[in-house]
Amino acid sequence: MTYRSDFDFGDLRLSRIVTNPPWFENAYVVRHKPSNSAVVIDPGGLAPDIAKAAGEGGCKLAAIWLTHGHFDHLAGVADLQDLQDVPCIAHADEMRLIEAQPAFSASMLDQPVRLPRNLSWLSGIDPVLDLGGHRVRAITTPGHTPGGVCYDFGPFVITGDTLFDQGVGRTDLPGGDGVVLKSSIDRLLALLDPEVRLFAGHGEDWTVGDAKPWWVQMGGYFFS
Repeated sequence: MTYRSDFDFGDLRLSRIVTNPPWFENAYVVRHKPSNSAVVIDPGGLAPDIAKAAGEGGCKLAAIWLTHGHFDHLAGVADLQDLQDVPCIAHADEMRLIEAQPAFSASMLDQPVRLPRNLSWLSGIDPVLDLGGHRVRAITTPGHTPGGVCYDFGPFVITGDTLFDQGVGRTDLPGGDGVVLKSSIDRLLALLDPEVRLFAGHGEDWTVGDAKPWWVQMGGYFFS
């Protein structure tokens, strides 16, 4: 069974598709209705379901974007590219981590993941992407991984494993840094208005208005 939730934000339609156990990772499809363009973010599996969602309403899949390079977030990229040959985009600071995922996943799974093809790399601080004329800011949020980003669509942000509903990404894996992650979350929440919805890589969504007081109260706990 595919677990899916849909959300409307004006010209944007967001679908959250929960991938298979044990990771229950949230893959996202964002469709820009005026341009009939779509992007997939962090397809950790279920490529056929994600491709179907991306094509709804006559939309055409333009690209796959990664918040970070852990295998539970990119395991479905190559399968999705088999169905639709589109580029995959991540931050350049994730290059080494992404290249290590077949070996890393092989140590935890029966079969290693396939690497994405046709990779393009973002660089610098907060680069801007385009979805059918809609500007999307890739807020750089290292800490969980060296090149993690959160995709800011305006009314909502895809936070990957940087920030969950009352939780943060772990920093004990290769490339993780708790001090850096705390700084990234401080900066992320300072950039966003209270009504903005936050959609994480696992679990439910919440708002910046809910996250800020929680973070003031709990932020130091995670990195003490």
